[in-house]
Amino acid sequence: MSIYSRDYMRDGSSQRPGSPATWNVVTWLLVINAAVFLVNLISVGKLGSYLGLTVDSLRSFWLWTPITYQFTHFGLFHFAGNMLGLFFIGRLLLGIIGPRRLLRVYLLGGLAGGFLEILFHLAIGKGGLVIGASGAVLSILAAAATILPHQRFQLLLFFIIPISMTLRTVLWLSIGFNVVTLIMVLTDQGGGIAVMAHFGGMLFGWLYIQYWYERDDGASMKKRFPIRILRDSDPAPRARKPKKKKAFVSSDVDAILDKINEQGFQSLSDEEKKLLEKSSERLSKRIEDRKGDQ
Repeated sequence: MSIYSRDYMRDGSSQRPGSPATWNVVTWLLVINAAVFLVNLISVGKLGSYLGLTVDSLRSFWLWTPITYQFTHFGLFHFAGNMLGLFFIGRLLLGIIGPRRLLRVYLLGGLAGGFLEILFHLAIGKGGLVIGASGAVLSILAAAATILPHQRFQLLLFFIIPISMTLRTVLWLSIGFNVVTLIMVLTDQGGGIAVMAHFGGMLFGWLYIQYWYERDDGASMKKRFPIRILRDSDPAPRARKPKKKKAFVSSDVDAILDKINEQGFQSLSDEEKKLLEKSSERLSKRIEDRKGDQ
């Protein structure tokens, strides 16, 4: 079943198309971010000073700021970049893990990033206002890359040039960029980027899928674990027959999936993880081949 045909990805036939009742969680997050950005723009940044996260805001018991900073942006490019990432990667992850868990990845990833940034400010003895959805969006990226590392994803370089790469590559590029930024911050050659919030978000997204996802909500593993998306079909045969599909999952992969259902993803051996990754690669190639045929 296509991820976009699931109930929480549909617009809803019983509701008026485009009405808020038909919006999924990614749309709501985009709308909230846009609304806060516009109000902050109208207030000439005054709203941001009450919604942003700082060491002083926590000392003053402004307990809303660890959440509200994730929806607050000042610059247009900062806002646009985060929203594009949320729209494309968020919709992909939504189709795999569902709306409630995606919201947890966004909010808790943002919380983890925010508190790690505050600890960093305390450690180096300096730091200012922390704002933006970058930590939350990078948490979503890390979660998606952990589930389907070989899924290809198209980006717009400088918002103009389209380039295609796997989710794992996008994640590693993000890590590399933030390592360079961290070095610049520590050597006083750069600033203005909450680099530790980015690391905190990515770390949470990875940890959530690796260790906590299977226990989330106490629901049945067999109904939830997203790796079931691998149960699609084998790469298309040379003479493609649209009406006839071939089973994708071999007996070995099927046994690994059952093991995940019973014991969790972390129980897999290195050999089993490699076999699962190869299956992910074949599925990603299958998806790309279908796109090319359309």
